Amino acid sequence: MPTLDALPDQARVWVFTTAETLASASVAVIENALTAFVADWMSHGARVRGGFAILDQRFIVVAADETRNDVSGCSIDSMFHAVSAAVRSAGVALADTADIAYRSATGVELVDRPTFRRLVRDGHISAETPVFDSTVRTLGDLRAGRWERPFAQSWHAEHFAPALS
Repeated sequence: MPTLDALPDQARVWVFTTAETLASASVAVIENALTAFVADWMSHGARVRGGFAILDQRFIVVAADETRNDVSGCSIDSMFHAVSAAVRSAGVALADTADIAYRSATGVELVDRPTFRRLVRDGHISAETPVFDSTVRTLGDLRAGRWERPFAQSWHAEHFAPALS
């Protein structure tokens, strides 16, 4: 399986969130499909050095090392199609990109923005609650903890902190 371990920190990443927690059988289906995709991933006639990981049975992270060749246009489209097809084959759906994921005492939760705002206002989301930032751009950002960080240190706090007043 093409993991993220061998890729450099500057590798570009895309984070996909599933609408529900993945069962082991679903993880296996997605892993098989993405292993096949990454093995044949091409950009401008050159093989893309890529990898992927499924984190917390909820997030699919795909990365590409762009130090050798750029990944753009059709090669990114093909990756989006491959992830979508893999998830569909597993019988699950991708989450709405506007939804917000956070870590609760029972695991990773996913809610829409109005619900998240209410959770912040009602004190269910505190300054220390880990939230996920699916807009991270590089593998280094993910490795450095800029993907999962306390609410108070995330872009979420700037956008949703007014709910505290």
